[in-house]
Amino acid sequence: MIKKNCQNDPTLLHEEMTKQLHHIVGMLQDSITAFGQNDIRILNDLEEISKEFAELETLVSTYFLNCLLSEYTSSSSELSRAVHRMSLKGQEALIVLEKSDPVAPYIKGGTAINAQISSPLLESIFHPGSRLQSGAVLIQADKVVSAGSMLPVTEQIFWDRLFDINEASAVGLSERCDALILLVSGKGATSFCLDGNIYPFSTA
Repeated sequence: MIKKNCQNDPTLLHEEMTKQLHHIVGMLQDSITAFGQNDIRILNDLEEISKEFAELETLVSTYFLNCLLSEYTSSSSELSRAVHRMSLKGQEALIVLEKSDPVAPYIKGGTAINAQISSPLLESIFHPGSRLQSGAVLIQADKVVSAGSMLPVTEQIFWDRLFDINEASAVGLSERCDALILLVSGKGATSFCLDGNIYPFSTA
């Protein structure tokens, strides 16, 4: 399990990841020995290694997401908390974080918010039934600037998967500027979009 005091400290997260990687390497070496001896206990070892990898995936995702978010906002922990909570509840969300390139030329519509980033605010915006639920939230530094904005859709064709409208919009905007776009699906899956590419991540 990820230590609570590690979640928002990149140095501690890095140390924890290194520790877990070394632990997994040791387990793999033991499994190779067991396999060479036709030891049936390797089946239990492999199950344990699978659990360790799943935990490491969450840890690595937390680390890189926090590193990315810190380039866009000083409210990364509040934003991470919101994404995590919406993921648990299966609340669809589309969140744009502006960096150097202005986002305004590429988005349409939206309702002004101009409030400090907070998990309760974002959860209420994307709550089912909210009039602002559809569309994207725009964040500049530590402010939620607007909600309900429409983004340009990518013209790329992805042969390996079928994108929904939020994913196609996230890719479309990230092709045009250096914004970071966070997505939460109705099934709770989380991903981020950058430079025209979409990456899954796990929330801690």
